[in-house]
Amino acid sequence: IMENNDMSISLYNNNNKRIKIIDIHKYLKEHKLLSKFVGENEILFEYGSIAPSPSKDYGHIEINFNEVIIRWWKITLRNIEGSIYPCQIRNNYEDFSNDEIAQREICRIFGKEILDYCLNIIYGNIDWFKYLPLNIKIKIFSYVNLDDIPRISSVSKLFRSISRHNDLWKIFYIRQHGYQLFKNKYFIHLAKIYGWRRLFFTNKLKLQMELRRQSLSIYHHQQHSLDFDNQKQFQTTTSDIIREKEKKEKEEEQQ
Repeated sequence: IMENNDMSISLYNNNNKRIKIIDIHKYLKEHKLLSKFVGENEILFEYGSIAPSPSKDYGHIEINFNEVIIRWWKITLRNIEGSIYPCQIRNNYEDFSNDEIAQREICRIFGKEILDYCLNIIYGNIDWFKYLPLNIKIKIFSYVNLDDIPRISSVSKLFRSISRHNDLWKIFYIRQHGYQLFKNKYFIHLAKIYGWRRLFFTNKLKLQMELRRQSLSIYHHQQHSLDFDNQKQFQTTTSDIIREKEKKEKEEEQQ
């Protein structure tokens, strides 16, 4: 039994349980802002893995806006003709939700968790967050409580990279300490060298010591550059005087 609405198709399984299958194209038409960040036919999920022992079969899953594609290669130690060619199942979302063979192969090669993840996608539980621009992701993370950042960073590689992003910790620093030190050029220089995350966790005394050390380092560097320029200028002036003197002596000898 099948029912239609604006953004999903409702199916009923053998237990008469209602299951909604998402129509992504219609969903994106309804959410125009999100559609700006997502391409025409993006790959929503792609994964490859080797089946658990004793099997050595290799499998690959791809879920795009229209289909679920499963490929697997039978790996055997024996040289059997045709064994190197992959098997493939291509289903639209509705067919995949009822395809026991495709679901069984996913479970065999990838496990039950991956099957559940694939089913969640076709049911509309899609991770749209990854399609957002980086500045919006950082803005969202900036509203997270600082105590929760370590836990969030362990969710995925994407969350970990955002949790450690320099721009995010600049927001946290401003929120915690304000703009008082932003007029200090040595402080800005420290932020470029060490990053805002390190400065956020640096206590005030140690930060003052770092600023003093940084200012002295820059001062000595400037003095060294100035001395070098003066020395170079002195050498140039001296050589000019010597050349001028030699020129005059030659002219006198000629006379």
